[in-house]
Amino acid sequence: MSTGPQKYPGADTAHWYQNTFSSDAMETNVVVWHSTEGTTLPDYDGGSTAPNLTAVPDFKAQKLVWYQHFDIDRSSRALVNLTGGVETNTLNVVQVEIVGTCDPGIHKKWGSTAHLYMADLPAWVIRDLADFARWAHDNHGVPLTSGVSWKAYSASYGADNGVRMSSSHWESFRGHCGHQHVPENLHGDPGAFPMAAILAKAGANAVAVPAGSAGAVKPKVSLKNVVAAAKADPPVRQGKTSHPADVKPVEAALRKLGYLGAAYATDGAYGTTTVAAYAAYQRNLGYSGKDADGIPGATSLKKLAAASGLFTVTA
Repeated sequence: MSTGPQKYPGADTAHWYQNTFSSDAMETNVVVWHSTEGTTLPDYDGGSTAPNLTAVPDFKAQKLVWYQHFDIDRSSRALVNLTGGVETNTLNVVQVEIVGTCDPGIHKKWGSTAHLYMADLPAWVIRDLADFARWAHDNHGVPLTSGVSWKAYSASYGADNGVRMSSSHWESFRGHCGHQHVPENLHGDPGAFPMAAILAKAGANAVAVPAGSAGAVKPKVSLKNVVAAAKADPPVRQGKTSHPADVKPVEAALRKLGYLGAAYATDGAYGTTTVAAYAAYQRNLGYSGKDADGIPGATSLKKLAAASGLFTVTA
């Protein structure tokens, strides 16, 4: 069930809890962000309330030091999960705690003590969080999208904070959200989190709509040709590709919407990376199992064209 690397590169596993506490296998498609409301690595009650990873600031070196507690595709334990309701910890979410605070009162109280305040993260923290978001996208297909509003603490606290998802929204959600958005939970962290800046740094906005595109003639993409390329090309061998003129607009659209990295070449080859990106896009539409195979269908391709504004679809 699990695919892709399970350890974040460079993460310290000295505080490993997967062998102590039960966890479920899953296929990650959501990142849930938390703040610890402290200044040091928590012990998480011996690991019983631990996330998958914790990011600890090293102010001198201006970098985040990562600790991993569970594999990426194993459920962790930092969310409330009520009996009889929706699943939270086990619903394909990788959870990341950032050592710092989202509470402006605590931020003021800590004063000159070195700490991270979620509403005003320094550029080096945004850089390192973006690196993780990009890694989760490239290796596990987590979309570089959010689509939820991030409220400042303490307005973000409570069941009726105005941004907490309904059960159905939560079950269909893909991408990045915070503890404040998860149903059955009351927490308001990570407050006014700079998610847009993190995703932009990660490359979600690397492809802009071309100037004048609103009135421009958009390229026509043949569904038949794209499907043929998707089935023929992976893995692409010796640079030979199928129907590159039809595939390139699809690659550009996937990049614009955050499913392909900025470094990925728009080469018209529907290779394994494009298959994985399109599958992640399908899952974000609500497809699952064999329906999220990375092979375009008429409905999903037309939705991609409409969402990106970069092409139109023909038979």
